[in-house]
Parts: sequence; structure tokens; C-alpha cells
Amino acid sequence: MKTIKTLAAFAAVCSLVFASHVWAEGNRYGQPRMYHSEMSVAQAYLAMEHSRGWNNSESRGQPKPVLVDVRTLREFAAGHPRDAYNIPFPNIYVRDDQDPAVFYWEVYNLVNGRLDTPIMLLCRTGNRSIRAGNILADPLNLDGDDARVPVYGGLPFTNVRNIWEGFVGLHLYEFSGGVPTAVRLDLNNDGEINADTADVFAEVADKNPDKDGWRNFAGLPWDTQIRRPFAYLRDPGLYQSLNLTPVQ
Repeated sequence: MKTIKTLAAFAAVCSLVFASHVWAEGNRYGQPRMYHSEMSVAQAYLAMEHSRGWNNSESRGQPKPVLVDVRTLREFAAGHPRDAYNIPFPNIYVRDDQDPAVFYWEVYNLVNGRLDTPIMLLCRTGNRSIRAGNILADPLNLDGDDARVPVYGGLPFTNVRNIWEGFVGLHLYEFSGGVPTAVRLDLNNDGEINADTADVFAEVADKNPDKDGWRNFAGLPWDTQIRRPFAYLRDPGLYQSLNLTPVQ
């Protein structure tokens, strides 16, 4: 686990991560963006570490940052950042079977209606979390199918950020003359381009030190324990199908 030397370092990073709104374009997948901005896995980790002391006077009454992992339960159970909440979107069992309205109100209830709560969204590679961020930031947003998605009166969240790399991440590529090539980078410098492997669930190939995500090249702490306060409990059948039991 990486060591942060001073609380001042946490505060400095968080003041940058959760500064006043500066709206801009862009995300990793070139998708429409209605949420506040992108952030790196390192920024998200520092914000979570700093927030562990959020009850002290330095919080000044500001809402505590929340990390929401929108991957499926199987992915979440195979590994996730500690203290991340699992609220799947857009997939629960099959593709796009999570109701955007349900997702919106799950997050709303999680933060007790504080629409200014700093919300950090995480998925596998930073793609699904883009869609989730747009749902929260614009409850009548352009979803992936260019269809307006009614969220029954929900108001926009104002401080939503997408974690650029995701939990697993993607390969990075060499540049030549300012243009990306098809040559993948050997990020961990072991002399080969590593392939995806699985180390918890055979069906979840999320171990690849040449990908730039939270658990891979960034090497940030992660856990496989499903703790009840952070679990998605709307569908108990999910846990039965995976032979999982959330712990207290």
C-alpha cells in the first residue's frame, strides 16, 4: 500500500479534485459528458484516504466523497476499492437491465439527497461509468441509445466525476510523431505484453499489469470482501447465484 506522508498532502489533492465546477469536454471514450469532469485512479484513492478523517474540523460541513462502483456483482466480488459502494449500472444480470431511474435514486438515497456530494464513479475501464455519470448529472440525459431517460423528478447532481482508467484499465500505446501507434506499452517493464488473467473468479479476467487501472499498473489497494453497508442488496438472487453472502 502506498504511503502518504502528511494529511496536508491529502488536503491539497482533494482541494484540486473537488474544486469549484469547471465544465469542460472529454472522456476516454469520446462520449457525451454531462457530469463535472474526469479524475485519475490516484486522485480517487487520495480523496478516499483523506475522507477517512472526514468528521474532523477540516471537513467544514462539506459532504464526504463517495466512490460508487457500477460494475456487476461478479466483477465487484472479484475485486474493488475498499469502501466503494456497489450500485450496478447499466448491467445487473444482462446488458442494460438496470433501470436508470433506480440507479439515480439508489445514489440519491446513499448520499441522503445531498446533490453536491462529491461522487466518484468507477467501472472496469471508464466506459459504463460515463453513462452512469450522465444519468446523475442530467436526469433527462442522452443515454447510450440517444433516448431521453425520465428519472421521475430527479434533480441534477452537481459534483460527479468519472474515474478515467477504471478498476482494470486499458492498454496504453506508443506515440510516433505525435500520433498513437498500434504498439502497446510494456507498462510493468517485464519484457512482454501481458494477457488478461483471472485470480478470483475464472470468468472475470481482471489481472493484467500492463493495463492502467486501479488494481493493475496503479497498484492501489483493493479487496474482495462484500460488506453489507457497501453491497447492492436490491436483488438477493445475485448473491445466491454466485454463492456469496455479504458480511456485516
